[in-house]
Amino acid sequence: MKLKFIFVIILTLLIVDLSYAQEADFNFIGAGARARGMGGAFIGLADDATAMSWNPAGLAKLETPEASVVGMITNYGVSSDIDEFDEEPYKSSHANLNFISGAVPLNIGARNLVAGVAYQQIMDLYYKYDGEDYTDERTGGIYAITPAIGVQLSPTFSLGASFNIYTGKTEYTSEDLTGEWDDESYEYSYSATNFNVGALFDYDKFRLGAVFKTGFDLKEEYEGRDFSAEISMPNILGFGVSYLATENLTLAADYEMRSFSESEITYEDSEPDTLGWEDINQLRVGAEYLMMSGDNIIPLRLGFATTPSLYKDDQGDQITGYNLTAGVGIIMGNINLDLGIEYNQYSYEFEGWDETYEYSENYLRFIIAGVFHFNK
Repeated sequence: MKLKFIFVIILTLLIVDLSYAQEADFNFIGAGARARGMGGAFIGLADDATAMSWNPAGLAKLETPEASVVGMITNYGVSSDIDEFDEEPYKSSHANLNFISGAVPLNIGARNLVAGVAYQQIMDLYYKYDGEDYTDERTGGIYAITPAIGVQLSPTFSLGASFNIYTGKTEYTSEDLTGEWDDESYEYSYSATNFNVGALFDYDKFRLGAVFKTGFDLKEEYEGRDFSAEISMPNILGFGVSYLATENLTLAADYEMRSFSESEITYEDSEPDTLGWEDINQLRVGAEYLMMSGDNIIPLRLGFATTPSLYKDDQGDQITGYNLTAGVGIIMGNINLDLGIEYNQYSYEFEGWDETYEYSENYLRFIIAGVFHFNK
């Protein structure tokens, strides 16, 4: 059956109904090959410019001006035990700019105050189906322009805040290859704003972090038509801890809570409707080991994260995936180069044709980052 684009972007992603559309990732984690290589366990460790996307209090750890750029390559595939199921039409690969930032320390007396601004892709909306009868493709994403500030109030305590200006656009095109249907094309735009506040506390070899991200209404507008909707996004509360186990080994863990069960959708002047989503509470753990190589440092990283989805399977259980991560880098004076790898899988059962079937979605992501320090 030909896949039709439904107005609200979320409703196009009902993987429990076997729509074969990649689910938008509502595990709103931050950016950076270093952090992602550690499973995203970075709330209590944030100490570079990517802190703007994890915990803005970490900006106060910067001692010199810093710029960073992060790119991501995503490969997607599915598998199932359905007889004669063809995986090929659902496979896709694409690349995008994931994060770019700049930050400058501004010393005020004994306190270190750091200001920065970042541009980050919050949600990747890419999807592609390339079948014999028709092709579907959705491009674009939701992005945030983020000015942020971090201040060190004492040698052991820092606070930070950021303001997110969300913007974005997605275009959906469907081409019929049989001559029986008309080709279709739709375009949607997105907008919203919210605040993040964070704190970091250093105690001996431990660092404790907390971040609160305010909820917001994501507005979606159908380009060329006077029609819009708003989806309420929940508050997000996260906690993190890192531990310097040895001079070269750091361990970290995060727990982040997102109450999506309270989310609603409002079509123009109508009353809000509940979306029936599940809460997304995510655990992330990671480790980083620094290996010396002459005058350079080579970090090695491993991580793991749970990746809950918004939906339940046919047995009434929340669909929860997992994310296995690894990373490597090299620190050469003023330049840090990093590579992160993620393998993210969702597997679940569904009922169909009087049988129970297995189905899985698989993501393989490569995160490539460069961090540049000035006056170091």
